[in-house]
Amino acid sequence: MKVTADVAVVGGGVIGLALARELSFRGVDVVVIERGRTGEEASSAAAGLLTAQSDASAPSPFFDFARESRDLYPHWTGAIEQETGLSVGWRPTGVLRCGPAEVLDRFLWQLDSGLPIERLDAGEIHRHSAGRIAPDVRDALFFPRDSVVYSRWLVRALRRSLEMRGVRVLEGVAVTRFLIERETCRGVATSEGTLSAARVVDAAGAWASLDPTLPFAIPVEPVRGQIVELADAGPFPTVLESEDVYLVPRADGRVLVGATIERTGFRKEVTAAGVARLLTAAIALAPSLETALFSDAWAGLRPGTPDGLPLIGESPIRALYLAAGHFRNGVLLAPITALRVADLVTGVAVNDLAPFAPERFSA
Repeated sequence: MKVTADVAVVGGGVIGLALARELSFRGVDVVVIERGRTGEEASSAAAGLLTAQSDASAPSPFFDFARESRDLYPHWTGAIEQETGLSVGWRPTGVLRCGPAEVLDRFLWQLDSGLPIERLDAGEIHRHSAGRIAPDVRDALFFPRDSVVYSRWLVRALRRSLEMRGVRVLEGVAVTRFLIERETCRGVATSEGTLSAARVVDAAGAWASLDPTLPFAIPVEPVRGQIVELADAGPFPTVLESEDVYLVPRADGRVLVGATIERTGFRKEVTAAGVARLLTAAIALAPSLETALFSDAWAGLRPGTPDGLPLIGESPIRALYLAAGHFRNGVLLAPITALRVADLVTGVAVNDLAPFAPERFSA
């Protein structure tokens, strides 16, 4: 294989696909290299939560970044659907987070910041959840702007967008190392030969640390997350969350129950213990799920970092960029990551990536 490109994107998950689409808009000759099939790993396994606010117990640069990305979703997904004719399942469901008052108090700083958030009493909780919440739940917060997307549909539509734009996507091709000359990345070596590129972006998810010969570490490790899918006949109008579980409704009545956090290496099995923990927590939060039918269960490997924040920016090697380590937030952060990394590789100044800079782990 002898391929050349302006930019090579390593990894065909939601981050890599979104970035390639953005680069193609800017007239960049881009190629995506995926070791398996596009979107088949963590991106398709994800529940599709866009929970910038309901996960933010304190203000931070990450919160600002996540909220900006969430707010891009209506326009971003609308444009993808219009272009491809494929639905991505974005829905403004809101999130109802339940728990003890002392736990929920951690989120009330958002009220002081003027962000949309509502504190509900027992009657309001019942109305928001269509009576699905356990009767002993007396305190909850509602985040009306948090939303969901069908992640499998999203990666399918992104791939279709690339096909329509003529972007090259190489599936079943494993990148084995980055080609470094004079401290500059010149391309990649793959299982099918070399690929030359002026710039390379490592968006390989849990496999981001694929090259042990690099002179710096990419501290990304796989973190298994198991999800259970239930078929439920009753109405489920919003995402329900507790400290132990989240319940994500689909438009067809199915409910996703997730997700475990397990550091088991590159093992993607679904376990009895994982399923049992999820179902126990789900029924405790919404007792009516006792009569729901088991539909499916799966696991994905999320790319975790030591501090839980993504790696976004140029690496210590010139022309080698990272867009990795998004952990549980790859789907949420896809549109903003695509914009910012596309800016970087095309020479546009970016000023909000310092907290995610790869060199924070250089020492």
